[in-house]
Amino acid sequence: MLSKIDINSLDTMTIDDKKRLVESLLRSTGRQGIEGVISFLSTTDFYVAPASTKYHSNYREGLVNHSLVVLELMREYRDLWLLTSPAYATLLTDEKLIISAILHDICKCGLYSEQPKMVKDDRGDWTTKNVYVYNDTFPIGHGEKSVIIAQSIGLPLYSDEMLAIRYHMAFWGDLGTEAKASLHAAIEMSPLVTLLQIADYSASNIFETVKK
Repeated sequence: MLSKIDINSLDTMTIDDKKRLVESLLRSTGRQGIEGVISFLSTTDFYVAPASTKYHSNYREGLVNHSLVVLELMREYRDLWLLTSPAYATLLTDEKLIISAILHDICKCGLYSEQPKMVKDDRGDWTTKNVYVYNDTFPIGHGEKSVIIAQSIGLPLYSDEMLAIRYHMAFWGDLGTEAKASLHAAIEMSPLVTLLQIADYSASNIFETVKK
């Protein structure tokens, strides 16, 4: 059984503690290719990168914090959902939740860099401040890119995990008519899609902070 993640203590945890937690969670899945994922995360900025430049968790270590918050929320929402839909238990296993939550934003590795910028302070005076800048050198799509990266480093994903990661932005992404139809179809196919969507939205808009 997945141990509860104290999302309120993430900001006080060291990077090494978060790294050990993520690696333990990933290894608990027993998934083929998981060591390749662990190695990949260790060689990227996954543990120090922000989750955004100006929205949720827009600070150092924000990406790993966000991933863990999403996982805990997926677990909490899953347990509530199973009270009325117990048949979903085999479709919403801890293994699937861990894979989907930890990897849904893996596309953000290497996207952000710190650069100095002239900004006004609280008194209205100009000062230099380091800010995160977004630079996507392979703009193939947000969820799509995470699926591609996971599979390119040797992790076989199940179809419901691919759909969940691909569509975790739900209707907040830039979707045309065809993409919206595909999103509706994905939601109908797997409860994992909806679970990741609501956990990601809740994490980003309710449980995480924005630093000005």
